[in-house]
Amino acid sequence: MKKNRFSAENLKKAERWIIVLIALTVGITLLVTVLASKKSLGDDLYDLPLGAIGWLVLATLFENLPRFWRYHLAGKTLKLGVPWHRMLYYHTVGYGLIPTPGKVGVVIRLWLLKQYHKLPYQRTAPLLVMDLISDSIAMFGLATAALLVIDDPRLKLLGFVMGLALAGSLVLTLGAPRYLRIFIKLAYRLTGRRFKKLFARLLGIIHTARDVLGWQVIVTTTVLSLVAWLPVCWAIANLLSAMGYPLTMAEGTLALTLSTIGGFLTMLPAGVGGTEVTMAGIFTLFAVPLAEAVLATAIIRLIILWMVVLIGLALLPFAMRNAPKRSN
Repeated sequence: MKKNRFSAENLKKAERWIIVLIALTVGITLLVTVLASKKSLGDDLYDLPLGAIGWLVLATLFENLPRFWRYHLAGKTLKLGVPWHRMLYYHTVGYGLIPTPGKVGVVIRLWLLKQYHKLPYQRTAPLLVMDLISDSIAMFGLATAALLVIDDPRLKLLGFVMGLALAGSLVLTLGAPRYLRIFIKLAYRLTGRRFKKLFARLLGIIHTARDVLGWQVIVTTTVLSLVAWLPVCWAIANLLSAMGYPLTMAEGTLALTLSTIGGFLTMLPAGVGGTEVTMAGIFTLFAVPLAEAVLATAIIRLIILWMVVLIGLALLPFAMRNAPKRSN
């Protein structure tokens, strides 16, 4: 952990970065909507279904409750001794820096636990592993279910393949980690012992998931992730339907999950760019015109990402100002 990572100067840079990203999101959306839409921009904005947007806001606010609770449950398993309301505070503050380069968005929660409660990173690092594993399982699980439900043979085949891969990964990670460790070590040798840090991190994740957190915690936190995202999937389908382009729950689920996975693969902070392009592309596959697809994508991202980011940013100065001064 760099000593000055959470200095006032770095945090101001992060805030400016986030403001630029929000401005770019809005600007690009307006530009594409103007160029691709047959209606004027004013008509497009006037026709927005405010009721459906309101449901998406409510679904997003609800989403963060189960996601926080899984964080709290993992903390109890690790015997961190942090009250739930403090965990809620740190978890919410962390949202403010998620769209920043590097790992600032996720690590600041651990930094706050260290500053306020003297908890070393070695004890709190499994929280990051829990986030990664439960999010990945839930996203791939929802995407698999949606692909299998949609009436398209090619999508069903993709869903079947994803389901097999997910099931195999779960069995190896939680049920037979010894074989997965052997596979990773073999892959490390086959690469000529390159990417040492990457393979060491993979082994660490497996150890944490199986031996530190345990399969019960992973299953519970994954279920909470599913509970969190399902209302958002419905709200996305409801928004597009209210805009005049009926989407089923499965199609809304596919738009959220595949775009999130696509954004993750870009390795950009919060998947910015990759997520938007993927989501808009998926909407066009379901017969949504490009202009409306881009506009809907922007609304969805402004709510499910940037709204919670702004809430975290609002709390960040208080968390930093009141944090006890300790070495980083």
